[in-house]
Amino acid sequence: MRVLFLIGIASFLISCGSTFVDYDYDEKASFESYKTYQYDFREPTGLSEFDERRFIKFTDSVLESKGYTRTDYNSLSILIQASEYETASRNTVGVGLGGGGGNVGVGISGGIPIGGREQHQQITLEFYDMDHGGTLVWQAISESDVKVKSTPNQRDAYFKKLVEKIFKQYPPKS
Repeated sequence: MRVLFLIGIASFLISCGSTFVDYDYDEKASFESYKTYQYDFREPTGLSEFDERRFIKFTDSVLESKGYTRTDYNSLSILIQASEYETASRNTVGVGLGGGGGNVGVGISGGIPIGGREQHQQITLEFYDMDHGGTLVWQAISESDVKVKSTPNQRDAYFKKLVEKIFKQYPPKS
């Protein structure tokens, strides 16, 4: 019973991190004709080397399961751009003081932030059609909360889940 309780608490804590993905694509693009891809590394991705390897490993896995092959002569070029930023914690404890008498009342209140700053990550994934002049045909922008102190296994799980969510709507339905 105790083990089930701990698993339930762990699942709740893991699910608290939210990931949002926004998609856009060229409606005239023929997604069923794309079968090969390669990454465009002319610019840094913005991910650490380890996180870049993780992201590519899971992206390769998902694309291979959809029938794509990674080759040097590709129909799709994939560009990865990532950035991280911090925000102040939105969790606060409210403290108030009030008093009054008769028809007059006075109150003072304030919020005390809890938990410090929060780390967020934005990853943009763009697919370019190399058979038609390198035009942008598909884009996904993900925004997610990042656990700052995480183990390599936790980061693997994070990137696996992130990539699966990014490719949930790929290829777009006509």
